[in-house]
Amino acid sequence: MHEWSVAEGILRSVIEWAKENNLDSVRKVKVAIPSFTFLELDILKEAYDTLKRGTVLEKSSLEVVYKDPLFKCRNCGNTFNLNQVLGELNEVREEFGEEYPLHLVPGLAPAFIKCPKCGSNDVEVSPQDITIEEVEVNGTAGSSG
Repeated sequence: MHEWSVAEGILRSVIEWAKENNLDSVRKVKVAIPSFTFLELDILKEAYDTLKRGTVLEKSSLEVVYKDPLFKCRNCGNTFNLNQVLGELNEVREEFGEEYPLHLVPGLAPAFIKCPKCGSNDVEVSPQDITIEEVEVNGTAGSSG
């Protein structure tokens, strides 16, 4: 159900941006999501489509792209990618099921990931944020009156 709050945040941000730019309608919103959050894309799109009703985004579509994180060990300086720690993440996911902590709070990743070189949990993760990459609008800015 985390997907509903993510959709609400996306909509709220774009609606505010459209209002500030005096836009009447939005055609498409493209967002980038960290791949290790394992958000359910179908649920996110369903939430987006439900919550957009009656807003400037009513006729818009949502496009999602995943961005793989890069990891850097603060202990030994090793950099590594998602594939090198996917097994660790899958173990956490299997242990917690739907309450998978990284699904809810991607910033917790360093608590569950160990450096493949030295085994340290002192790991930096980037990028971790959900970002709005692009917004396509219909026509030009509307009137404010």
